[in-house]
Amino acid sequence: MKDEWTESDLNFDFLMEDEEVPAKVNGFYKVIIADDDVEIHNVTKMILRNFEFEGKSLLLLDAYSGQETKKLLEENPDTALVFLDVVMEHNHSGLEVVEYLRKVLKNEMTRIVLRTGQPGEAPEESVIRDYDINDYRIKTELTVSRLNTTIYSALRNYRDLMKIEKSRRGLERIIETSANLFKHNHLNEFLTSILNQMSNFKMEEGEMVFLHGADKHSSGIITMEHDSNEPVVVAATGKYEGYIGSVISNIPELKDLAEEITKTVTSENHVHVLKTGFVIQSSIANGPNNYIYIEGKQDQFDFDLIEVFLSNYSVALENYIVNNMVTSTQKEIIITLGEVVEHHFEDNAGHVRRISELMYRFSLLNNFSYSESEMVKVASTMHDVGKIAISNSVLTKRGQLTSEEFKLVQEHSQIGYQILSKSDLEIMRIAAEIALYHHEKYDGTGYPMGSKGKDIPIRARMMAVVDVFDSLTHSRIYKEASSREEAIAYMISEKGKHFDPIMIDLFVKHLDTLLEGLA
Repeated sequence: MKDEWTESDLNFDFLMEDEEVPAKVNGFYKVIIADDDVEIHNVTKMILRNFEFEGKSLLLLDAYSGQETKKLLEENPDTALVFLDVVMEHNHSGLEVVEYLRKVLKNEMTRIVLRTGQPGEAPEESVIRDYDINDYRIKTELTVSRLNTTIYSALRNYRDLMKIEKSRRGLERIIETSANLFKHNHLNEFLTSILNQMSNFKMEEGEMVFLHGADKHSSGIITMEHDSNEPVVVAATGKYEGYIGSVISNIPELKDLAEEITKTVTSENHVHVLKTGFVIQSSIANGPNNYIYIEGKQDQFDFDLIEVFLSNYSVALENYIVNNMVTSTQKEIIITLGEVVEHHFEDNAGHVRRISELMYRFSLLNNFSYSESEMVKVASTMHDVGKIAISNSVLTKRGQLTSEEFKLVQEHSQIGYQILSKSDLEIMRIAAEIALYHHEKYDGTGYPMGSKGKDIPIRARMMAVVDVFDSLTHSRIYKEASSREEAIAYMISEKGKHFDPIMIDLFVKHLDTLLEGLA
């Protein structure tokens, strides 16, 4: 039976036909009118035509069945409110929509006002008890004033829930971004990550949006005070990337920013809004003052979340500087130990440091990150550590090795692996891998295991190229140095046999860059 409800049942208090519609300039709330009676839609829209809540108007969407309502809710997950009829295509259509919204779409934000002209089909007490709705109204009760009161209450509730959700998501993002700060070991990589993460706190129409991908990141810079107290650009994104290493006061485009940084030195405020963006002042104990500049309008960013993030940023930066000092010391110790091993059996000074620098540069060419390349750089210094267990008389023999002597030398790969693999440190794990595989050949004729092709780890395939090139182009006890051209010609002839073809091609193509500045 169709709801017995007509326009005459309404009390049109406060409704005036000639009332002007006020301008809506600050967005809208989506409201779905779900009812199988066309007149209900017409009357509801007439009553709410001028409705405004906190500067926002209403976008009224129509649905005439339970199925249509479900579809609208799927397409509009940001719906603030549903005026939902109980009886549409069948007696419990509205209640099925409630279940679908809450349990299938997992939408707990949209407010539901259940309206019915047949309360017997859905008794108020049982519906409120058993279904996640926010209000229950008999249609004849909904005068203009009550309808307005109901929608004010529902929208306030929706607004508050969205604020809570925004804060929850924002805090989750802070936790995530703060954790990401500690994944970077290279200063430029670490600071660039800071700039990119700042874009995670952007706002659109007052709501938090989380943007991913380099194209979504705002242009920005991080400066640190140099020894001369001049702020220098140490990291940059977007259009400012070309300014890394420059004194900010020498960059015409950033002249105003340089002056603003000067003003902030004695200021207690952390965030300073400029016409083109905002600058954040930060400092760490026993470290240089640093400033972050992000380009964008003030209303694009959530400064409350940025303030929370900044506290984590300061801690992360301080930890980074301390950790970097410790790590640098550890790296220097490892490289020195590599040189000690080298001097035990080599008369070729500098081999270890040349190898480590070449491996660093070659890693970058192979799309390793800065931090990964640093790991490879240090780990590669220990590739021949197993030779410490081989007799000096064999290692320093000037003539050709006998087959038995060569077998002894071959053992250094596994000995090095056994020494290095006992550690749980990642850098030692990488070093053990390189030590074990760096004499394997791409065609499977190498040692100690005869591994072939891609079964040989990429770092070891890289080391095979770098190690052989350096050995060929520098004199040893048992041979004179080959020219660069002779070495490359030989290595190209071994493409696909000793060496990975891709690695050889990449090495030869960028040889000048790889060797720049190396003795």
